[in-house]
Amino acid sequence: MYNILEARTEFKDGKITRVTVLVEISKNDVRAIFASTTPRGGYTFIKPTDQLTEDLLQRVAAEGMETVDRDDIFPTWRKKYLNQ
Repeated sequence: MYNILEARTEFKDGKITRVTVLVEISKNDVRAIFASTTPRGGYTFIKPTDQLTEDLLQRVAAEGMETVDRDDIFPTWRKKYLNQ
């Protein structure tokens, strides 16, 4: 199981379009990983019938694509989770 610290979910017309999870991979290694309804080779994607569950969040953490805009999506993550 991945250590998911936070999650952000986006919807359109009542259906999930994107899920981004903030995951602690190891001590002080925190990454933002996402999946959307757009298929991307080698990564998981969200189906229109998917429901927001712990299993979906774990699937995104395990098989999603890392995003470089972690600081924009989770602006206070450093203060909350990094040991300084």
